[in-house]
Amino acid sequence: MPPQGPQHAPGTAPGPKKFGKVPHILLIVGGIILLISVIAGIVLAAIGITSTVGGVNDIEVFDSGSGSITAEEGDVLQFYVEEGTQVPTCDITAPSQEAIGEGTAQTSSTSLDGKNWESFDSITANEAGEYTVDCAGTPVAVGPPVSIGGIFGAVGGILLGLGGGFLGFVLLATGVILLIVRKRSARS
Repeated sequence: MPPQGPQHAPGTAPGPKKFGKVPHILLIVGGIILLISVIAGIVLAAIGITSTVGGVNDIEVFDSGSGSITAEEGDVLQFYVEEGTQVPTCDITAPSQEAIGEGTAQTSSTSLDGKNWESFDSITANEAGEYTVDCAGTPVAVGPPVSIGGIFGAVGGILLGLGGGFLGFVLLATGVILLIVRKRSARS
């Protein structure tokens, strides 16, 4: 009875199967990484930018050097002066003597109405209420510190979108190239 199956010349082994499922796996993994990285990067960047811009929008400028701001318990109020201006001495009136707590060591800078502002002091509101600031005629801005987490979130989101997107694209392109090579070698 003759042998069944593919016949090979004596002393030769069957040719290796080229690439197997690798191109399909690369296409799927590359596409998933590309999609997830870009979506996650956009979401993180948007959240970071929104939280940073939201904090900047809460800053109030007192052109006369004095004004009032309402704060909730636990809010941090940072005081800003225009860049290049001498740091003023400010008096702060709070709902009670215990209402003014120690501020944060964080320094911030921001741009408002085309002017650059730098922080020079901060307090923590230990009580909810109205806080009056008097900086003896020197224009100041008062509001929350600029969100460092928001800035890092925005930058991290952009880097994730670019880096992960690039990796996904490379895997996807490699899968496509391997499929093309496989089809060309099958024709030969």
